[in-house]
Amino acid sequence: MQGGNMSAFYWRSASGRRLLIHLFLSSLLLALLSSAVALYSAYRTEYRNNEALLQQISSGYLNALAQSVWSFDIPQVESQLAALVQFPYIRYAMLDAGNGEYFSAGQAEEAGSGDRILQERQFDLHYDNGERSILVGSLRLQLDLVAMRQQVMATAPVVLLKHLVIILLLAALLLFALIRLFSRYAGSQLRSLSDWAERGDIRAPVQLPDDGGENDELNRIGRTINHLCQQIQQVMAERDYSDHELQQLNNRLEQKVEERTGELNNAINSLNRLIDTLQEDRHEQVENEKMAQLGSLVAGVAHELNTPLGICVTARSYIEDSVLLIQERIKNGTLDKNTFSAQINNISEGLLLIDENLNRSHRLVRTFKSLAVDEESDFRSRFSLEEFLQEFAGNNDDFFVEDNTCRIEYNLSQPVILNTCRQTLGLVMGALIGNSLDHGYPDGGDSHIQIHGSIDVTENLLTLIYEDDGIGISNEVRQRIFDPFFTTGRHRGKTGLGMHLAYNLVTRILHGSIEVCERRQGAENQGAEIHLRIPLDLDRYDRTMTEQGLKLVINNH
Repeated sequence: MQGGNMSAFYWRSASGRRLLIHLFLSSLLLALLSSAVALYSAYRTEYRNNEALLQQISSGYLNALAQSVWSFDIPQVESQLAALVQFPYIRYAMLDAGNGEYFSAGQAEEAGSGDRILQERQFDLHYDNGERSILVGSLRLQLDLVAMRQQVMATAPVVLLKHLVIILLLAALLLFALIRLFSRYAGSQLRSLSDWAERGDIRAPVQLPDDGGENDELNRIGRTINHLCQQIQQVMAERDYSDHELQQLNNRLEQKVEERTGELNNAINSLNRLIDTLQEDRHEQVENEKMAQLGSLVAGVAHELNTPLGICVTARSYIEDSVLLIQERIKNGTLDKNTFSAQINNISEGLLLIDENLNRSHRLVRTFKSLAVDEESDFRSRFSLEEFLQEFAGNNDDFFVEDNTCRIEYNLSQPVILNTCRQTLGLVMGALIGNSLDHGYPDGGDSHIQIHGSIDVTENLLTLIYEDDGIGISNEVRQRIFDPFFTTGRHRGKTGLGMHLAYNLVTRILHGSIEVCERRQGAENQGAEIHLRIPLDLDRYDRTMTEQGLKLVINNH
C-alpha cells in the first residue's frame, strides 16, 4: 500500500480526526502553559531589575541627595527628586527634610487605592561630615507594579503566538514521523483489519501481511481474532444444534400437551356428567326431604289441630244431645225448670269449650301462617340498635309472668345503626324471650336476661349474644330446638313452633345465622346462651352476593 493512500485512509477515519483534534488541543494547551511560564519569567525579570534599580539608588544616589539637603540646596533637591520619578515604575518621590519641610515629585496616591497596585519604599538620608554620620531626612518612593505588569502583558500575544507556532511545528514534525513509521510498519495490516471488519463475516479468517514478522503485535491480534471467530462459530453451531433439539422437544411437548388436554377434557366431561348426575340426585334428595318435612309438618299441624277440633266436635255432640232432650221434653210436656236449667248449663259449658278450642285453633293457624315467611312481609329501614333494645328493656311489664318479673339488660360495644327488617328482628327477640320465660324457669322466680352486641364493619356483621339465668338448655334439646313442633312443654299447651319460627326469620329474611351454644360439662343453672349473627346492612349484603354471583359466573366460563 502506498504512503499517500495510507495517509488518506487514516485521515478519513474517525480515529484519525480525533487524533488531529487532540493533537491541536494538546499543542494549544502546551503553548498556553509555556507562554504563561515565559510571561511569569519576564515579570520576575522586570521585578528583579526594579529591585536592582532601587539598590543602585540606595547605594549611589542617596549620598548626593543627602549632600544637597545638608547644603540646603533647594533647586538641586527638586532636580534630584524630578530625576528619580523618571526611572521606570517610580510614580512618586517625597523628601522629608526633618525640620518640617517636605519636597516631592510625581503624583502621590494612597496605597491600595483605585486600580493601581503600589509598593512603597523608604530610605533614610545620612550626611557624613568626616567625623560622624548625621540623619538629615528620609526619602519615600512609590513603585507602580501595575505598570510593570502591563509592560509584561503587552508582550503576551507575541509570546503566545511564537510558542504556539513552535509547538505546532514540533507536533507536525512528530506527527509526520509517526505517520511515516505507521505507514511503513502497520498500515497494510490495519487496512486488512478494517476491510475484514467492514465485511462482517466471521467465517472468513483475518489475513494480515507479514510486514512486521510473525511476532508483530498486529499479527498476534489477527491470530487472536481468528481464534475467537472459530470459538464463536463453534458456539453458534452448538446453539443451532441446541435450538434444533429444543424445537423437537417443544414439538414433542406440544403433542403431549394436546394428548393430556384431550384426556383432561374427557375427564372434565365425565366429571361434568357426574356433577350433573349428583345435582339431579341432590335435587331429588332435596325434594324428598322437602316432601318428608312437608309430611312431618302436615302431621304436626294435623296433630296440633286434632285436639281442639276433636274437643269442639265432642262439645257440639254434647250440646246436640242437650238440645234434643229439651225438644223431646217440650214435645211431651214434661220439661221442668230443673231439667231446663241443667241442660242450659250443659249447653253453655259446651259452647265455652267450643269457643276456647276454636280460639286455640285460630292461634295455631296464625302460627302456621307465620312459618311461611318471605322478604316482602316486612320492609327494610334504618334504626338504632340501642333504641330497638331499649323497647324491650323498658317494657318489662310485657314479660310479667305469675307474679315474677323479667329484667332485660343490654350492652353494646359501640353505637350501631342497622339497615334491616325491624319488625322481623323484633319477632326473633320476642321468640327468644318467650322461649326463656316458658322453659327456663320451671320453678318460677324472677328472670334476668342480658343481650351483648358487637359489630365487624369490615365483614358487615352484627353479633348479638343472648343470655338468661335459667336452667339452661340440655344437649339433647339443643340438637332439636329448631325442629318444628318440638317442645318440652306440650303438657302445658306449648306447640314447639317459637324457635322454629325464629330460625326461619333469621335465615330467610335477615340472611343471618342463629346458634344455641353447648352446655358446659357439669354446669347447672348456668342459663341459655344463643348467638345471633346478621348483616349490618342488608343492601350491602345484597350487593356483595350479586358481585360474588357475577364472579362465580365469570369463573365458570
